[in-house]
This record gives sequence, C-alpha cells and structure tokens, in this order.
Amino acid sequence: MEILTVNGTALPAPNSYRVQLSDLDSEDTARTEDGLLVRQRVRAGVAKLSVSWAALSTEQCAQVLTATAADKFEVRYFFGTMRTAQMYAGDRTADLKAARNGQGVWEVTMNLIEY
Repeated sequence: MEILTVNGTALPAPNSYRVQLSDLDSEDTARTEDGLLVRQRVRAGVAKLSVSWAALSTEQCAQVLTATAADKFEVRYFFGTMRTAQMYAGDRTADLKAARNGQGVWEVTMNLIEY
C-alpha cells in the first residue's frame, strides 16, 4: 500500500512517519487577567506530516525533493484511511550519508503541512 503520494506520484515508503493534528485559533483567542482561556477556534484537525527517509538513492532523493518543491500540492496520506489535503513543505533536508562510485545514499526529512 502506498501511504504517501504527492500530486498523484507515489513517494518511496518513509522510514519515519508521524501525523500531528492541530487546531487554529482566531487572533481573539487569549487569556483573561485571572488566567481563563477565551478561545475562538476557527479550524480543527489541521494535519502536519513529519516524514523521513533513511536511505534514498540520488534519483529517489531528487524525486522526493522535486515532488515537494511547489508552493502548494495535493497529498494523499494514510491516517487510518487514505486522506487528501492541500499541503506545502516546510524545511526540507537532504543529508548525504555515503557516496561510492558516483552513487549517493541520502537521508531526507521534511514536514508536510496542510493549508
């Protein structure tokens, strides 16, 4: 099963995969002087995927980085069932772990954050 696709392109299976759901509050959310929260949630369940790949070839590394380079893209991801969301990539890191005979082994990490 493919657990992560970007704009219809299946990415290699990540070694680490974490789904975080967050709420977004309005700018009117604050605490009163006696510490009580006055909350105005405007959106619930905004997804953030923290993913990493431990050993990608140079070609696979380029595929992952190219697929997540746009300002906005469609992501299908697994979270009990397959879900679809418009996302963008936060910081993307590619670390060269080994190189031999013109071939590289890369570790790639990034966050995919729902719009």
